[in-house]
Amino acid sequence: MKRSSIIEARRAKVSPEVRRRVDLSFLIVDRIHTILEERGLRQKDLASMLDKNESEISKWMRGTHNFTIETISQIENVLGVHILQVVEV
Repeated sequence: MKRSSIIEARRAKVSPEVRRRVDLSFLIVDRIHTILEERGLRQKDLASMLDKNESEISKWMRGTHNFTIETISQIENVLGVHILQVVEV
């Protein structure tokens, strides 16, 4: 079985709820990465702005971190931009 086939077989066993959570986490990371890139900032800069260790930010940016509302809010505050948008009904 090829490597990609193994990955796809495992991915197929993941529940839709878990898959959605992981996909959302990657979207958040992509958004943060884009903001940092647009501003010429690095993960090290974000760590400094948040008073966190660079290794913690690195873990977040791998896409498997379970972001809390508090963490997202802190990132939005230091970057001065929205990461998530909630649709009000």
